[in-house]
Amino acid sequence: MKKMMITSVGLALMGVSSLASADLGIGVKASTLGAGVELGVSLSDRFVLRGALNKYSKGDNQTIDGIDYTADLDLNSTSLFLDWHPLKGTFHLTAGYLMSSNQLSASATPSQAVVIGDNTYQPSDVGRIDAVVDLGSGPYVGLGWGNLPAKGLGFSVELGVVQMGTPDADLTIDDPNGFIAANNDIEKERANIENDLDQYDTYPVVSLGLSYGF
Repeated sequence: MKKMMITSVGLALMGVSSLASADLGIGVKASTLGAGVELGVSLSDRFVLRGALNKYSKGDNQTIDGIDYTADLDLNSTSLFLDWHPLKGTFHLTAGYLMSSNQLSASATPSQAVVIGDNTYQPSDVGRIDAVVDLGSGPYVGLGWGNLPAKGLGFSVELGVVQMGTPDADLTIDDPNGFIAANNDIEKERANIENDLDQYDTYPVVSLGLSYGF
C-alpha cells in the first residue's frame, strides 16, 4: 500500500513537472462569437489545448416570423479546443466544444394587424409580445493558421462552425381579450419563431487574433 502511494505521488509530480515545462500562451480575439481571451498549452509538437472566453452584445431591430421586434443579442460562451498541427507549423485542424448562454431577447408592441400562429389579430387583441430565444451549445470543428503557445508575438486566423442545435424559444403575449390563447396560437407562434431562427442551428465562426507565447 505504501509503495502504491509513493508511486501515485511520483506520477502526479511528473505530470505537474511536464505541465510546468510546457509552452504557454495567452491571446485576444475578435470573432463572430464576440471579443475573447484565451489560454493555450502545448501538449506536444503537434497538439495544443486551448480554453477561451467570448462575449458580445448588440441591440437591433429584428423581424421574426413577420413581426418587427426590438431585440438584444447577448453572446456569452466558454470553449475548449484541441488543435492538431499535422506539419508542426502554424496550420492546424481543431475540434472542441462550445458551452454558451447565448440569448436573443426581443419585444414588440404591434401598431397594425399581425399574424400570430394561424390567425390575424388587431393590436388591441395582442398588447405586448416578449420572446426569449436560447441559441444553445455544441461541438466545434475548424481550421486555422497560428500557434498560441509559440514563443513571442503571434497572429492567428481561424474558420470553423459550431453545431448549436435548434433554438429554444419562450414566448409571452399579453392577449388582453383571450382570443390568442383560445386559438392555441401562442404555442403555434412559439414554434414558428423556432423554425424562423433554425438558421442558427449551425453557426459560422470567423476569428482574428493576437497572442503571446512564453
